[in-house]
Amino acid sequence: MYWSSLGNFLTMGGYAGFVWPAFAVTLVILLGLGLQSRARMKTAERDHAEARREAGRDV
Repeated sequence: MYWSSLGNFLTMGGYAGFVWPAFAVTLVILLGLGLQSRARMKTAERDHAEARREAGRDV
């Protein structure tokens, strides 16, 4: 599909009310999953370092 202007692209052939919210929801979910993964990784690294210290192996 070809659009002759930015306005036509943004209206998505009349389906903008469905397309853009779907993109927004997807973006929010992906960003949330990324932030959650990052937080869990930091927690796991901290727990691992603490367990190594308790076992007598300095990091």
